[in-house]
This record gives sequence, structure tokens and C-alpha cells, in this order.
Amino acid sequence: MKIDADYNIDVLLIVEADIATTQLTEQLLSECSSLGVRYKKVYLTELDEQVLSSNALPLFVRTADPVAISWMQCLRRSNIPYFYYIDDNFWLIEGDTALAKYYQHPIIRRSLKFAVEKANVVITNSVALREFILPKNRNTVLLPAFFDFSLLRSDDIEATSEYRIGFAGSPSRDADLEVLKDVIPYFLAKRSDVVFEFVGCLPKWLEQCSRVRFFGHMSSYAEYIAFQEQRGWKIGLAPLGDKTSNRYKTNNKYREYSAFRCAGIYTDSESYIDSVVDGVTGLLINDNVAECWIAAIERYLDDDQQRLAIADRAYYDVHSRFDIVVVATQWATLFQQGARLLSNSKTLPIHSSLWDKFVRSLTHYWLLVEISMYEGGIKLTLSRALKKIFRVFTPNKKR
Repeated sequence: MKIDADYNIDVLLIVEADIATTQLTEQLLSECSSLGVRYKKVYLTELDEQVLSSNALPLFVRTADPVAISWMQCLRRSNIPYFYYIDDNFWLIEGDTALAKYYQHPIIRRSLKFAVEKANVVITNSVALREFILPKNRNTVLLPAFFDFSLLRSDDIEATSEYRIGFAGSPSRDADLEVLKDVIPYFLAKRSDVVFEFVGCLPKWLEQCSRVRFFGHMSSYAEYIAFQEQRGWKIGLAPLGDKTSNRYKTNNKYREYSAFRCAGIYTDSESYIDSVVDGVTGLLINDNVAECWIAAIERYLDDDQQRLAIADRAYYDVHSRFDIVVVATQWATLFQQGARLLSNSKTLPIHSSLWDKFVRSLTHYWLLVEISMYEGGIKLTLSRALKKIFRVFTPNKKR
């Protein structure tokens, strides 16, 4: 189905917070404006009957909060369709981190089950994740992720004699970097010009020094893109450990590294096999061990002409397939189908009873208490409770 340029679409973007996924979704919806898509972002805490009665297509972004589920139930009772966007496999997150404990919690598991199974359409960005969710919801679609090339400012790249090799990711990626434990010391000893830079995650086993640098998490995605481009990395690393949940990640590193004309090295996994052509648009590591990573990095170090050629081919590949301008058309087409579904539905007024509101609040705060107790015991729990009470009695500030 092709986009109808004369058909206007209103989307209600529902998010918990301004995380990277939220910011990326906003970028995409903004790009879709030229295709007749208008959107309004609301935070989960701002939802009420009036907001959901705006005749816009609700799009929930990766939320499994019981508050969201309560509103989804209201939408179902009123015969109002909603879309659900998910970009990671939260069912298979392992470990004992706060994030893992959150998604392993029975309340969150039940909420996630409802959100996915009852959605009119579930949107994913990876083949593996779509296949995982299909048995739960047959209306699970695959739409490409994107990169917004308008964020790039090539004249801001820092001129340096350093040979910078980098990695960017969240602290949860620490285990994936374990394979580099013998790789980094090897090159620090062998090449005096090599510098390793980490954004958002520094391995626990690695200490900062003049040639090992760490830059903290950046809340603004645009700021992060500008910073990473400015660093001028020659090689980008994308190791993935042998965890089941890693199978469902998108090709995010390929899109970003390629957009920066940074030659990438990637673990040969489901995330990259459909994007990276080994030796053409990147290097794939078949056997995820230190020796293979050393060999791949040396291949780039020893042949700068090949590295530059791979970086150029990857740039043009990502620009042709994943540029936000190209991808926006596919998303807008789906939103148009959702708008038609909404207009053809015999909807009823949204009603949330006092009992619904009580259960919604009780479940939400019970969950917050459990998470705080796990993270820092009674001291952290009381601290967070006092801060929340303090915010209630202070003037609201613009988000």
C-alpha cells in the first residue's frame, strides 16, 4: 500500500520518559510531517480520558508499566485501536541488574503480555524480534530503523594524529566487552598512536588513562551524535556476547558507525548478518574470541586504503537504505492504515472509574517501592519517596 499524500494522520505518542528510543521515535514522526502525519507527545503520567479521546491513533513506545496497561484496557473497552512499538526483547533480559529485575517482575511480565497481545499492530525493527513476537500477535510488522543524516556536521570533526578506536553503548553492554580484555592491552603496547574511547560504558576491568578515555551517558541523542561525530573514530567496535537476548537487537551500531564513515567490526550475529557484507561494508567476527578481534583491527590498521573504502561503501549503503527520509515513508504508510482503522471503528467514550485509578496507582507505586528496595534498601526508598512528595508541593517545571 502506498502513502496517500492527501490523507492526514494524527498520532498520540505515549512515552514514559525521554530515553533514546523516545527521541528517535520523535525524530521519525517529525520527518513524517511532510507525509501528512501530525503527532503529539504525552507522558504516561499525563494520560487521562480527555487526552485519549482526541481522535488520534495511540502509539505506546516500549512501556510495560501497569499504568499504561490500565489505559490500554480502557481503549479496548472503547473499541479504540492502539499501536505498540518495541525495539528489544524484554522477555529474555538476563542477570541481576535493576533493569533485569524490573522486566522479570511478575507485574511487568503481565503488563508486557497484555500490551503486546492486545495491540492492533506491534512494530519491531529486527527480523528475529518480529519472529519471536508473531506467536503472541499475528499483526506484528517489521519496519526499518533509521539514521537522521541531517544531524551530521562534517566540518566539526576534530583534526588529530591519534588513531581512535571506539565503542558506544549503555552500561548493560559491559558483558559484551569482555572479549576485548586482551585486545585493548595488546594494541596499547604495540601502537603508540592508538587510543580507545568509550561512550556510555567503560568495562569494569579497564582503567582510564591518557589513551583509554571514557565519556558518560548523554541524555540528548542529538548531542550524542554531534559528540561522536566530532571524535572522528577510525574504527568502531560492536561486540555482542553469546546471550540469547542479543539475538534480537537492531543493527544500530552499523547505522551509526557507517554514518560517521567509521569502519566497523561486528560480531557475526542476527543483528548484523542482514546488513553488513564482510569485507565490503564492514568486518564480521565469526568466532567471537580475542584473536579474531585482534586480527580484524590489524587488518584495518595495516591497510588504510581498504579501511577508507569500507567506510565509504558502508556510508552510502546506510544512506540509501536507512536514511530517515527513506524510512519515514514506510512508517507513514502504516500510520495511515492505523488512522483508517480508527476512523472505521465504532468507538465508545473512554471511561476510567475511581476503582481503575486506585488500582493503577497502587500497582505502580508498589512496583516502584519493590525496585527501590532492591536497588538500595529502605534508605533509597525513603529518599525517593521524600523527593516525590517534595515535587508535589513545588511548582511544576517544564520538562
